[in-house]
Amino acid sequence: SSDKKVLIPDMEAGCSLADTITAEQLRAWKAEHPGAVVVMYVNTTAEVKAETDYCCTSSNAMEVINSIPKDKEILFGPDKFLGSYIELMTGRENMHI
Repeated sequence: SSDKKVLIPDMEAGCSLADTITAEQLRAWKAEHPGAVVVMYVNTTAEVKAETDYCCTSSNAMEVINSIPKDKEILFGPDKFLGSYIELMTGRENMHI
């Protein structure tokens, strides 16, 4: 319709949270912790998700972490606040945030 306003997104816009970790950085982190389970918050790039074992949201992060055996080391990112909260609430001592 000619009377509708069309909004075009800024194609250069990004997500500051997603920009805090790259796939290369995640691969290096995984190399420091072989065998660790990688859980990344949904606000990450496709490249980071490709290196991830589990992708979570704020509403299911607790459930995802609780589904991982307690003896498994976990790499959680990039949301440090959510990771710290989950670590506190689950009592996990083997989470790296």
